[in-house]
Amino acid sequence: MMTDNSLFDRILAAVLTWLIPGAGYWILGYRKKALALGIILLGLFWTGESILGGSMAVTYEVHPVFFYLEAGNGLSTFISNWAWGDPVHEDGLRSIQNMPVHLNLGILFCVVSGMLNILLVLNILDSETWQQAANGPAKEGEAE
Repeated sequence: MMTDNSLFDRILAAVLTWLIPGAGYWILGYRKKALALGIILLGLFWTGESILGGSMAVTYEVHPVFFYLEAGNGLSTFISNWAWGDPVHEDGLRSIQNMPVHLNLGILFCVVSGMLNILLVLNILDSETWQQAANGPAKEGEAE
């Protein structure tokens, strides 16, 4: 458990949180919170990917704004983009057929999980979060 509150430690924890949602909370000793947040955000992202049909990903070439928002998921975004990131039609002029019925919902799930993970990264960068972790367990009645 790191609770030094140095800038390097906060940046390292933030990068780990970006790569794997919840990892920074694990480093701070909030094991249950880390697991819950990781499961929720990764579950939301991979549910969105499965809604996209398992053979598509939001790519920079097709949707640059959505790609940047989804990139908040870190490693998962780049894995899905590597596996399924080829454009459906390379010329861009033909009508796109056989698209998943719930394409927008899948994109929404991926983007929302990315934006929520960015909030976790910002919270991990906050020195107050580290001071609370250094002061020990939360008081009775407070969330971990």
